Amino acid sequence: MKERIPYLLEIYQAFKSDDIKSRLKHFDILTNSLFTLTQSLFDNKVQIEHHHAEIENKYFRYGMANHSIKKLLGGNRFFIINKEIDITDLFSAFALTRMQIESFAIMHYLFFDKVDTIEKNFRYEIYKLHGLQKQNKFPVEFEKNKEKKKKIESDIQILVEKIKGYERFQNSNDKQQKVYLNPKHAKLETTKDILVKSGIDSNRINDMWNLYSNHAHGEHISDRQYNYIYKNKKSTLEESMTVISLNTILTSTLCKLISEEFEGVKKKYKELHLGDKVQIEVWSNLKKK
Repeated sequence: MKERIPYLLEIYQAFKSDDIKSRLKHFDILTNSLFTLTQSLFDNKVQIEHHHAEIENKYFRYGMANHSIKKLLGGNRFFIINKEIDITDLFSAFALTRMQIESFAIMHYLFFDKVDTIEKNFRYEIYKLHGLQKQNKFPVEFEKNKEKKKKIESDIQILVEKIKGYERFQNSNDKQQKVYLNPKHAKLETTKDILVKSGIDSNRINDMWNLYSNHAHGEHISDRQYNYIYKNKKSTLEESMTVISLNTILTSTLCKLISEEFEGVKKKYKELHLGDKVQIEVWSNLKKK
């Protein structure tokens, strides 16, 4: 325990300070751990289940988005009428944070929820079917794309037959079966319900997801916040700290989840630098507060 104290103090001091750079440094450590643990799936030749098929690419894209958030909060430099501007692009960070919350939700739903493997596989088939059906609705003009469309239509039919073979489908009524075969959403559960089940919603992350959706959609709340933050308050510090905290909690939780899911990743987790493990444990535990 004593060897952890310096790292705990460092985290506490960063959390209590108004130093964006210090907080982003800790966020960067967690993002690096996320990439390291994801890479260990490949390095340790970890055997994955059918529903884990997208886990590496989802984790990698999540880590890339973290770096984008870091850059946005670190300050954007550009010229307006020959005058250099250095500004925190807070509203793009809001939109990206909303995306990260949704990414966390779909990953928890597909990979980590406490349901049996057959249920997760069924969810994955519905998830894929939803995506292919949406893609199949795109207009096709060029000949090469017509061949791709035929492949998509073939893949859809294969998925439909697979879904029909699941006991959950066969035990459902006609109305529910139609929902399974023509899903309106990629998930069979709402984002809010998934966040609650994951324990994340105890940190009001669902509330922030709803708020940040206004920025992603360019709605009037985003106008009001812009006027308040940039024109009246003229400071982005408080909102930037909230963005960092939310993304830090999400990232650390994903680190814990993947290390608990696979033995090979658990081994790599144990090999991480003590300071990196303390970061993950402290921030992932905050989701329970």
